[in-house]
Amino acid sequence: DGGVASTSQLRALRILRVSRLVRLIRITRVIRFIRALRTLVHQIVHTVKSLIWALLLLLVVTFLFGIIFTQAVAFHRMQGEMGPFEDTDDIVVYWSTLPRSMFTLFKCTTGGVSWHQVVVPVSDVGWLLVVTFVGYVSFVHFCVLNVITGVFCQNAIDSAQHDHDIATQAVIQKKIMYVNRLRILFRELDQNGDGAITVDEFRRNLQDPRVEAYFNSLELDTSDIQSLFALIDQDGGETLDLEEFIDSCMRLKGTARGMDMAKLIYDWKRQHRAYEKHFEVIEDRLQHLSRPPNTRLAAPPAAAAASPKATPC
Repeated sequence: DGGVASTSQLRALRILRVSRLVRLIRITRVIRFIRALRTLVHQIVHTVKSLIWALLLLLVVTFLFGIIFTQAVAFHRMQGEMGPFEDTDDIVVYWSTLPRSMFTLFKCTTGGVSWHQVVVPVSDVGWLLVVTFVGYVSFVHFCVLNVITGVFCQNAIDSAQHDHDIATQAVIQKKIMYVNRLRILFRELDQNGDGAITVDEFRRNLQDPRVEAYFNSLELDTSDIQSLFALIDQDGGETLDLEEFIDSCMRLKGTARGMDMAKLIYDWKRQHRAYEKHFEVIEDRLQHLSRPPNTRLAAPPAAAAASPKATPC
């Protein structure tokens, strides 16, 4: 009975572990979904201001063109050239008043009504109104709406870049993608599959234009193969393992950054100070040796104290 009880407990423990793993996977998926939803909501909120100005611009354009159509139709109706109209006539429904004309133009812009359906009634007024209508549609669709779309996209991109969490997540995702591409490249270079890349393998693979193009896509300059291998080989062992290859490529990719320049300047200043101290010690010793033998004393205390530290690091 004891053995059966321990077996059942072991099974229950395994089931509990599997359920926890499934729950963890579900939580991870939900977090990814919430992050994507948060990004969309954040971008929509930051484009509300642009939306208000876009609607105001569209209102002004439809107002100006609506005045043209309304006045033209009203003028012809007052002259009686088109005969009496019923309230159900298309020209009355679409163009009889300024609000109706503006609403008609807005529906033509957003696809709420067919262009042919609203332009046929004004064609009886004159061909000039047809040309004006075509000009309105062309101006709004090819100019105004494209500009509004560009502004919305730019605002969404700017809002995503200025959000700290979104920017951090984007950097992490980009780094993960870059590391995965480097893993694929390492397996491509490691032809014998021993987990290490030698100088000969590195040089032989870079003669392939496809591999060279892949390096260039990773922002790694392959103009000098020997120097590139030496820069990647941090320990000087003339072989590259996966971790060393990834770390070095991450450090070398792209152009020189501000951090790299600052580190270079710092190292140069540190070496310069070390050389200055070294030269001061040498100068003190030369001055001591240039004295007459009867006036020479022991080495200067400062020089003697600094001599062990004079060698540059």
